[in-house]
Amino acid sequence: MPAPTDLSVILRLYANKQNTPTILISEFCDYVQKYARHYLQETPDLVMYLSDTAGVVQKGLEKLHEEEKAVITVDAKERKFIFVPHFFIDRTVQRYRELDEHPEVPYPLASDIPQGFPANFIKPVYITTDFSDLIEKGERTNAYLFQLIFPDDTPPMVYPAALSPEKLLDLALSKLRLFLRKDESKDYIQKRLMIANPGKELSIKNHLIQFQTRPSESLSALKHSGDSYLFWSYLCSFIRQDFTKKAEKTPEETALLQSVFITEYLNNYYKNRAQQSLQRETALKNLDLAFQKPPYYFDMETIMKFADSRGVPLLGQYKNTDLEAFIKEKTGDESLTTLPPLLVFRPANGARYFVLKENVVPLAIKLCNDARTAIKDSLVREWFHALKNFEQEEAMRNQAAFERKIQGLCKDAAPVLFGLLNATFIPLVAMESGSKGQDGDSPNGFRMFDRGRLLPLSQLLMLDRGHLMTDAKILLPFWYTLPIISGIFAFFHRPRKTSAEAPAKRQMTAEKETDSGETTKTTHADPAHQRASELKAAAAVIEKRLVPSGSTLEESLDEELERWNRNLDRGIKNNLTEDVNSLIRDYVRKTIRSIRAASFDLARVENLAVTLIETPNLMKIKNRTALKAYVQLYILKLVKSAA
Repeated sequence: MPAPTDLSVILRLYANKQNTPTILISEFCDYVQKYARHYLQETPDLVMYLSDTAGVVQKGLEKLHEEEKAVITVDAKERKFIFVPHFFIDRTVQRYRELDEHPEVPYPLASDIPQGFPANFIKPVYITTDFSDLIEKGERTNAYLFQLIFPDDTPPMVYPAALSPEKLLDLALSKLRLFLRKDESKDYIQKRLMIANPGKELSIKNHLIQFQTRPSESLSALKHSGDSYLFWSYLCSFIRQDFTKKAEKTPEETALLQSVFITEYLNNYYKNRAQQSLQRETALKNLDLAFQKPPYYFDMETIMKFADSRGVPLLGQYKNTDLEAFIKEKTGDESLTTLPPLLVFRPANGARYFVLKENVVPLAIKLCNDARTAIKDSLVREWFHALKNFEQEEAMRNQAAFERKIQGLCKDAAPVLFGLLNATFIPLVAMESGSKGQDGDSPNGFRMFDRGRLLPLSQLLMLDRGHLMTDAKILLPFWYTLPIISGIFAFFHRPRKTSAEAPAKRQMTAEKETDSGETTKTTHADPAHQRASELKAAAAVIEKRLVPSGSTLEESLDEELERWNRNLDRGIKNNLTEDVNSLIRDYVRKTIRSIRAASFDLARVENLAVTLIETPNLMKIKNRTALKAYVQLYILKLVKSAA
């Protein structure tokens, strides 16, 4: 190992060599020059100390003085000295090494600190208020000392910042163990413990035997609290009562009292931590149970307000970090065939709701029951007004248009239901239900799925187009049912279609004059162009169903991409994305030629996506739900671009 070149390290070595923290600067300069010559070949950087040793050293010492790492003083004879605080720190470290091997050695006291010792090298720690912070997040370093201050007149002790409170407890227990070995101390303490705890004589004997013969087990029992808490509490209390009465105490008795305070405080600390841990575990169990209660779906604001059976908020019994870890664990990435216990879905309003996997079907049933009346009344009312004005809309005649109508009404009237049924995890819920032979059956015969696919919304809401038409017609005046009278009223009251609204039976050839005065003829619309326009219109309809309100197709693509492609390496991530995109493009390029606008609907897009993700190339991607959603959106993007 090469010789150190840093002046502060050389100064520390010289102070230990001279066995004094106060060094005459002129003598130190001579030492540095000899040191540099001796180790020059081994460490060439020491050459800086050879040409102008006094100047370089003086400049370095002044810098250490400014940084409060050393103190320059001048005596009456104008001699300059440098005080090295680390000399005392090193001696304290060595003292604790001796104490670890010889428990009879007293702790270093604050009164042992020499005068002139810089205040920034020693930090006060009050055992009743500051000690717990050092246990959980204290810095471990030999750069400074801690001064441990006790609540009574017990002298403060000092220890290196590198020494952990757990190690300090181990040393304190060694001193208590040494005390019990002396004279008849053990018998005396044992007798007092038995008097204070009648009926627990055997337990007290076992604790004392374990403490004296198996130190590591005794330390572990204290740290895990439990039934040993009272033993340590009484033991420390009796020792402290006996020795605080003495006016003059030996160094060994002072060290024993200091050890009692350390043990007593840490015994209370570990007991409180065990209670908090138990409270946290109970609160997390109550959190898990809260998800099983109505209304079964919750946003984060509601989750943060969950309370126990006494009405006490759960947040406070556990930390925010505990709640975040719980949510992250429960909503972990799904595998190829199973979903996580807690699922997330977003309605059109952008809220984020959590629902247990086992509650998806019961929640859907409840929401369907709640939404059915409102949607039915709205639809009947709308159709009644249309029929009253002798109008008819496509949804009255066509089942596909009827389904789209209900989708729109559900999105407005029951956004939570709409968001749940369109969540990315629904296909996997259907698969799991189908594998169990349930298909979403409920005790009252309600079915959500048929052969692994979600039933149409009209069936889920139990809305029949013919029955709704009948309900709307019943509300009409009776004479609407009389063909002759209703025909006369319809003739006068039915809105007339304008020429712009009436469809052209055929496109006539028109003549247009060019700039040169010549005429050109426009022919019938190009069939390919017409097909592309129809595809684009169909794609726009599907986009409204796949892309949440307030978002765009590109934003949804990016969101799903981040869910299934979580590679941290940017290059690998981009390559995987491009491979998947290329596979989709090649497949769509082959199939788009045969796609007709009339058959291009959401079901067709889902079938195309399922076919793609089941290929061997994509089977290795874990998040199947996100991948399927991404493939559907990308197919939509390609069709829109091609159209």
